[in-house]
Parts: sequence; structure tokens; C-alpha cells
Amino acid sequence: MSSKTILAGLLALILSCVPALADGGGGGGSRDGMDSGGGQRSGLSSKATQAVVKTLTSGFERCGTLPQVYKFDCYRHTYKLAAQRLNGNQAYAEAYKALVLVEETLTTAVKQNLDPAQKPKRKGLNLYRAVKPAAVPQIKRQAESAMKKAETILLRSPSNKQEHYTRIAQAVNSNKVLLRSALLPGGMIRLAWSLLKTAVPA
Repeated sequence: MSSKTILAGLLALILSCVPALADGGGGGGSRDGMDSGGGQRSGLSSKATQAVVKTLTSGFERCGTLPQVYKFDCYRHTYKLAAQRLNGNQAYAEAYKALVLVEETLTTAVKQNLDPAQKPKRKGLNLYRAVKPAAVPQIKRQAESAMKKAETILLRSPSNKQEHYTRIAQAVNSNKVLLRSALLPGGMIRLAWSLLKTAVPA
């Protein structure tokens, strides 16, 4: 059993100890005009794979510093950027499809549940939109379901792509665990960040 599998199991155990809190979620978002691409255009490569993994892990870390209601739009932005890195590279066609699935799920969920009473929040160059607090649990479930489907797509990839796709699937799984832990006490959240940053190379 790999160390990453063990760590994922440990985080799942932490979450199972606080089921009431694990039902919560967060929202975030960004202005699409600030998005940037830059993916590799052809062939599987460690550089392209690592760029996607880093985008997913560092993006979720950034989103984690936002108030709950802004997190989901930030998550959406993270998956949009990750997908853009693979756009046009046919070797990553399945991975691109998996990432877009998560992005589109979050895009729809955020648009349907925007909170007009909350102003967008800026972080860096991006603006993140708030969702209605009452919609957080539902959006969280939708996001988690989309991430599970994305993992399935990635892990069912052709054998010659497994090495690269498995790394991306691990990053998606890490995102999913952190999504579940959005309402955990601060100490547990810090533990989750620390373990996942160790498990998934930056």
C-alpha cells in the first residue's frame, strides 16, 4: 500500500470522526477574464502532468483561505485553469474531459446559487463570487460527486497513460478530501493540509 493511500485513509478516518461537520462546504470563484492557459500541446510528459497536479493542489490551498461561501467559485476557477493546461493535447484527452466535468459542475452550481447580498471578494488578481450559505451543503455534494466521476475517468485510462493519469487522480482525490474537511476544526484542517501537501508533490 502506498504512502499516499495510507494518508488518504488517515484523512478519511479524521473526517469520519466528525460526521456532522463533514456535511458542510464552501464556495468560491473567480472572474473568467483572469484565466490563463499554457498547457502542453502534444504527448504525455512529466512536465505537463506536474503542471496540472500543481495547479490543482496549489489552487485548492489558495481557495482554503477564503470564507466558505466564496470557496466553490475558487474551486471552479482552479479546475478551469487545470483543464486549460491540457486543452489541445490529445494524449490527455480523457484527463481534460475529467477536469472539465468538475469545472462545469461547479460553474452551474455557483451560477444557480449566487448570493446577490454578498460582494465579490478579491484575492490576488481574481474576484470570487459568493454562494448562498443555505446552498453550501448541496453544492458540496455536487462537487464531491463530480470529483468522484473525474477520478473514475482518470483511473480507467489506457494502460500507457496510467502513470500520468494516476498522479492527476491523486490530486483530484486530495481536493475531494479537503472539500470534505471544509468545516472541520482549525487544527484538523491544518493537519489535512500538511498531510496532503506531503502526499502530493508540489
